[in-house]
Amino acid sequence: MRILGIFALLVTASFFLGSCSTDFELEADWKDIPVVYSFISTQDTAHYVRIEKAFLEPGGNALEIAKVTDSIYYANITVELQNLNTGQSYTLQRVDGNDEGYPKDDGLFANNPNVLYKIPASVANFQGGNQIRLTINRGDELEPVTAETTVLNEIDSISSSPTRVIRRWLYQESKKISWRPGPEAKIFDVRFIFYYKEAQPTTPTVFERKSVEWVVDRSVFNETNSDRVETEAFGESLYSFLGNAIPKSNGEIRQFDGMELVVTGAGEELYQYVRVARSNTGITSSQSIPTYSNMSEGLGIMTSRYTMRRPGFRLQEEALDSLISGVYTKGLGFR
Repeated sequence: MRILGIFALLVTASFFLGSCSTDFELEADWKDIPVVYSFISTQDTAHYVRIEKAFLEPGGNALEIAKVTDSIYYANITVELQNLNTGQSYTLQRVDGNDEGYPKDDGLFANNPNVLYKIPASVANFQGGNQIRLTINRGDELEPVTAETTVLNEIDSISSSPTRVIRRWLYQESKKISWRPGPEAKIFDVRFIFYYKEAQPTTPTVFERKSVEWVVDRSVFNETNSDRVETEAFGESLYSFLGNAIPKSNGEIRQFDGMELVVTGAGEELYQYVRVARSNTGITSSQSIPTYSNMSEGLGIMTSRYTMRRPGFRLQEEALDSLISGVYTKGLGFR
C-alpha cells in the first residue's frame, strides 16, 4: 500500500522545519533552473519524481506565467533511476499526479496536469542500503541533472520506550521515545496519532472514530550515528494540544480509543537541508538565506525515507483521569 501523503513529504521542508523558509530569486536573467523533489522508500508501491522548471524571461509577468503548464513543466525530458549496486537502470513514465491520487494543491501555479515521473516499486525493487542515482536529460545541449541517495533501511521500535500502557503522565513529566534507525537515517519527525470515538447527544450509542495528530518533535538529528535515537514528550504538551485540537463538547460524548506512534526518518540530504536552513534563521542571521540542494544543476532534494508505526498505546488510571478532568481537557466530554 502506498504511504498516504507522499507529496506532502515532497515539500518536507515544512514537515521538518515548521516555519523556516529558503528564498531564492526566480525572476532573473533567462536561465533554465530545474526544481526536483524525490523521496525513495521501500514502503511505497511506486517511486515518483517531481520535476518543474523555474525561469522567467526579463520583463515577463511571473503570476501569469505560473498559471501556464508549459512554463513550469518540461515538454521532452527523460528521467532515469539507476541502482548503483546492481547496475540496473529504469526509465520513469510521465504521469498525471491527479490520476495517481496525488492532486496538487491549488495556488498560483498550474495544477492540471500535475506532472510526475513514476516507476513501480515492483519493477525497480530497491532495497535498504542501495545507492540510487537520478539522471534527468533535458536535451537542448543542456547538462544532465544528477543526484544520488542511499535507500533507508527499517526503523525499529524499542518496546519499553515508552511502554504501551501509560498509567501516569503528569504535566511536568516526560516520556522517553526511543527507536533504532538504520545507518542511513539522519533526521526524524516524531508524532502521535490520538484516536477517539464520538457520539452525538441525540444518538448516544452511535460512535464515529476520529483522530488528531500531535507533533512531538519535527526534527530530531542523529549527528553521532548512534544506534539508538530518542526524544521526549511532556504530559502538559499532550493535554494542551488536545484541548486546542478537539472542539469543546456541546453535548458530544467522547471516549479515548488509543494512540499510535509514528516516526519518519529521512536521509543525509534532508538533514543537510534542514541544518543549512536553521543555521541562518536566528536573530543574528543575514538577509540572504542559504539553500542546500544535492542536485548537480538547479534546486531540490533527492533523498530516502522510512516510516515506523507503533499502534496500541493506552492511557489508563491517572493518565486517563487527566484526559477526562484535567485543566486543558475537562471541557471535551471524555468519559
